[in-house]
Amino acid sequence: MKNAKLIFFTLISLIAISPVMVFASSIKNIYGIEITDEEYNNFSKMYSDEYLITMDEAKYERLKSYNYDNIESKTIYVETKYNPHLNLTTNKIITEEEYEALEPNIMPILDDKGTMLETSAKKFTLTLGGGSTWNHVMATATWKTLPTNRSFDVIGFRGFNFSVRNGSQTGDQIYIESGSYKDISYDSDSKNMKQFSTTGFGFSMNIVNNTISFLQTIAECDIKVDGVNPAIHAAYEHAIKDITLETSQSYTLGAAGMGGVFVFPSNIVPYYDAMDGLYLQY
Repeated sequence: MKNAKLIFFTLISLIAISPVMVFASSIKNIYGIEITDEEYNNFSKMYSDEYLITMDEAKYERLKSYNYDNIESKTIYVETKYNPHLNLTTNKIITEEEYEALEPNIMPILDDKGTMLETSAKKFTLTLGGGSTWNHVMATATWKTLPTNRSFDVIGFRGFNFSVRNGSQTGDQIYIESGSYKDISYDSDSKNMKQFSTTGFGFSMNIVNNTISFLQTIAECDIKVDGVNPAIHAAYEHAIKDITLETSQSYTLGAAGMGGVFVFPSNIVPYYDAMDGLYLQY
């Protein structure tokens, strides 16, 4: 179990963020929301510290309504290298230890022709929480080494024998700029979301192009079982070349797609890193 005060104090000490405050048995985030130790121990089964630091009152009330007794989760760590001269992308699954050993902000490197290479590493987690009728599912992509190219990344879900609760789809892009947490939120009415009936959706997020020291993207929603052996697939695909919002939404959903989710037209495939996805069956 995480120690709430220790983790938050460590975050504050490293990046000197205010007004996050640590008390004897609670934490107050940047919006003044006081999170008790008990709430933190529950929330952190699904949500990152950065999410809790930046959540507003509406998110806090929503988190309090969930059941955290039965949580399922899967995580992968991926190192990606892109050589634009060769138009070649390689993804390598690495261990948690290898991921943690990487420097957070490595400088882009050059090949022998002076071409800038994109080198990055990400932690990707899919989490499912139980409920009496509706379950809650969440995909979180956390960057360890930040991307060189900043355009429209895509994160979302696909599956079968479940339904997405209409209006529950939300997304977040959390980052640290000049020592302060910032959050770009997306909801089901956002032009950045593309929905496919009740079987899945994706958010296209224009990654901030400022000087940042942390980046995390999130998609989440409520789902309900409506068939036998339901499964949920999640994927996060990073744009290694500049792309428009419209083109980033040219995908359909399918098992043969990137990460088992996003099926792009063949001419758009080279614009994304094609990172592996995750799935949970329940």
